[in-house]
Amino acid sequence: MSLGTFIGGRYSSTWNAADLGLTREGYNVIVVPKGEMIAQSDAYAQTLLDYFFAGCDVATVLDSLEYKSGPIASIWPWGSLGTMGTIARLASNLGESLVLTSTAGTPAASTPATLTATRAIISPNTNIALLFSSKLRMVPIRFDCLPSDGAVHFTTSLFAYFCAGLGMLASLPLLGSFLT
Repeated sequence: MSLGTFIGGRYSSTWNAADLGLTREGYNVIVVPKGEMIAQSDAYAQTLLDYFFAGCDVATVLDSLEYKSGPIASIWPWGSLGTMGTIARLASNLGESLVLTSTAGTPAASTPATLTATRAIISPNTNIALLFSSKLRMVPIRFDCLPSDGAVHFTTSLFAYFCAGLGMLASLPLLGSFLT
């Protein structure tokens, strides 16, 4: 009998339906809750007393081991590699669907089976270092998963993850500890 509920298993991915290839270690989905801190009072000084939930940011980070069209297009969505295209476009208009899909037969096969962020775009101010040498040319990718019009950062085959106002779901294992 296992000592706990341990989950592992490979995921594959696409951005704008283009394969992102094999990754070095998989995908880190990063959630950063935001809040207006209530942290200064005459009785408790600068102790955090409470906060108002103020949304969250979601990012997905990976290192693609393959230098090919999918990863290259995802790190340079403005046009052909090296060209800036039109300045001042909204990132949400350039964002595309990022889909992570679990591998059948692994413990991760349904935890979740898929994760889809419909407005994934390369994060601003990200250093993208492409090594041109005799060593493996990995493509480091950090996507911001921008919220949809309905304030949904991403969905899974099991849940919808909301990060706006009262839409936050406190029952989610990933976020529940922040909210209870």
